[in-house]
Amino acid sequence: MYQQPQGYGQPYGDAPPPRRRRGLKRTIFGVLGILANGVGLVVMPFLVGMIGAVLTVGASQNLTALDPQHATIEGDSMRVYSLAVPAEHTGTVECAVTGGDAVLTSESSDYSVGTIDGTDYYDVYDLQISGSDEVTVECTGTEALGLWDAGMGGTLISFGIGFLVPVVLGLLSVALTIWGIVALVRST
Repeated sequence: MYQQPQGYGQPYGDAPPPRRRRGLKRTIFGVLGILANGVGLVVMPFLVGMIGAVLTVGASQNLTALDPQHATIEGDSMRVYSLAVPAEHTGTVECAVTGGDAVLTSESSDYSVGTIDGTDYYDVYDLQISGSDEVTVECTGTEALGLWDAGMGGTLISFGIGFLVPVVLGLLSVALTIWGIVALVRST
């Protein structure tokens, strides 16, 4: 059997190794990231906003006792207010609001929004206050009145975060895709 002497290559030369396509993984993962962030940009703000709203409402189960004949409330536009009364007064209570830019909307609720001194209170009116105004609430037909309020700042912040995170990740995916395409072009 014939052997070639050391130091000599094949008679027709060595075939060059196949070129490695650099950037292919970056391009694939970048495109997948863009697609995932497209879905995340639609879903995340609402999902995180709802979670923030549930946590805000769940954390604000405290009622403040008010004088039903004449109660003064220092309002804030970033808060949601409700007036609540014991169950036996839900059908007979009538309330009016004066001062500031406030709207009182009748609301009926079958669930307790909180307790004062062991008595369950039920939502009868929603109170919307624009700006930081002081309003006066006067109610008839009840001896007890409770104020429930929830800050909406946390909900808005969580909604913003739910929008911001997919945008930042989407920008990173676009950068990864561009980086991968540039590497692919250079490797050919």
